[in-house]
Amino acid sequence: MKRPVQVFNFRLQNASSGSVDIFIDGAIVDAETQQIYRDWFGDDTSVSFKSFREELQKSNASVYNIFINSPGGVITDAMAMHDYLQDEKKRGKKVNTFGRGIVASAATYILMSGDSPEMSANSWFMIHNASGFAYGDVNEVERQATILRQFNNAIRDFYAKATGLSAEEITSMMNAETWMLGPEAKDKGFIKQVSEDVSFTNLLSADAWEYSNKDVLAAYNSAVKQPPVSDPANSLQQFILNQNNDMKKFFENFLNGLKGLKPDDNAKPADIVNQIVEALTKPLEDMSTEIENHISAQVTSVQNTVHNALTKEYGDKITNLTTEVTNLKTENTSLKTELADVKGKPTNEGGGSGSKDEVKPIGSFSKA
Repeated sequence: MKRPVQVFNFRLQNASSGSVDIFIDGAIVDAETQQIYRDWFGDDTSVSFKSFREELQKSNASVYNIFINSPGGVITDAMAMHDYLQDEKKRGKKVNTFGRGIVASAATYILMSGDSPEMSANSWFMIHNASGFAYGDVNEVERQATILRQFNNAIRDFYAKATGLSAEEITSMMNAETWMLGPEAKDKGFIKQVSEDVSFTNLLSADAWEYSNKDVLAAYNSAVKQPPVSDPANSLQQFILNQNNDMKKFFENFLNGLKGLKPDDNAKPADIVNQIVEALTKPLEDMSTEIENHISAQVTSVQNTVHNALTKEYGDKITNLTTEVTNLKTENTSLKTELADVKGKPTNEGGGSGSKDEVKPIGSFSKA
């Protein structure tokens, strides 16, 4: 399903013979995953090395201005994009990179490929350890873990060489999932320049936030120019975005599970089916939990919306009616008091100091 508005984008604009502006505002994925996102979800927001290279090859520009707002993604594609830009510089191209919002994980490779990497003062730069999935028997899992460690060491050495920091210090920062604002990233040597604060345009959902530091998410969203909350179109767009993100995450986890499958040469079809079922079970369970959480959140949101709408529409009327009822009760009490006073006054009936008017005789009749 095609989203009415794309919150994230990978696009080129202002292309000319002199320069081209490139915006990477989404996840970095491999080409196969990117194709699934496009075919299944109509999603053109992610970027792979293949799509990045092909778009640049269409341009005759001598200057690349690359604006990055990305949570990261597949490190192999990010490394390839970095190396491709280094080759372009050797061919005489100028590469300017700008961090705008979140530059995390694999996205740091692209930012640091620039001639003089720049970030706004309120943008975030993050490094952490590489992560991945392993599947198979103990030997296969150990083999994949060894490969993942080699990737992690390569990332550590890349940061150490670029910054001049020791491998030990970089390791500590990666272990801690270290977040830095622009000035700190510059002080530590990850970037070269810091510009003034900027406003961001894409609000990040807490459900899609995969990192441990939630304070960064709150700080980032506080700098986003948010649309009016009363606009139902924006609420619908965010809802559709959340659903797409859920499905994308499911397929990504499923594909990662399948990539780890390595059936034995003598495996029976039933064994292969069981392996596929096992690979599918975890993503399905995760997706089920996320759906339940989303439904609960949506119900709460609807309840709050109805309550707020009723309060806004009828709140004053209810207050006025309550005031009128109170006034009527006060008047009723006063009337009861006055009635009691009237009943308590003495009358001439039944004796007393007064006397009734006597009936005078009429004509020749006299009183007996």
